[in-house]
Amino acid sequence: MYKLLTYILIFLTFSCVKKKKESKSEKIQIEQKEKISIYTDSTELDAEIKKSDSIFIDLNNFKYSDLNEFDLRGWYYGKIVDSLKSFSSKEKLIEYFQDERLKGENIYPVNYQYFSLQKNDKSEKIITIIEGDESCCHDLHYLIYNSENKLLSDNIVAGTGGDGMWRYDQYGKFVNDSTYILTRIDVEEVELENGGTETQIDSVITNYRFYRNKPFEKLAEQKFKKVERH
Repeated sequence: MYKLLTYILIFLTFSCVKKKKESKSEKIQIEQKEKISIYTDSTELDAEIKKSDSIFIDLNNFKYSDLNEFDLRGWYYGKIVDSLKSFSSKEKLIEYFQDERLKGENIYPVNYQYFSLQKNDKSEKIITIIEGDESCCHDLHYLIYNSENKLLSDNIVAGTGGDGMWRYDQYGKFVNDSTYILTRIDVEEVELENGGTETQIDSVITNYRFYRNKPFEKLAEQKFKKVERH
């Protein structure tokens, strides 16, 4: 009888130890699974962050933000290049303008400058970029993109430049969410037969309907002409 009780006690003790070991082993397996799961989730999260982090717009490139008025009067080639950050690659130009013409041989990234960051949401992005050359003109492009960074519209909202005895300035502002008023002034010096000169000044004020997904629509236009003789 004593031996039988001893065997039963040994059996019960062994069973408890085994159960404890199994319980501990199961706990370790669960913890390992949790760690693997956490690691997998973290990896997927990192991949997602990396994907969304592919920078389409770098905030550090732009000098201005949230402008309602655009005016390049008083700017000249040296000042534009010295004051603003220029593009470093043609690839980035093509990414922003999404235009095949920029693949041409006579397109130089240094002639394009980042100007203002207007909006940078997931649903919509708006920037302005100066396109210019050292011999003539600089135009300010107002570029709008959708959530997939596809270009929706490209409009000229300001500009400055000249060549020889001709020069021009154009500047404008948004008067509300749907209207942009652009003023353009062309000035040309003309030599007269009597040895004098004539300054011809042509001004055009244009009201545009502003659309986010297509070019501006001309609503109204006023023209003015002035002639000064010297």
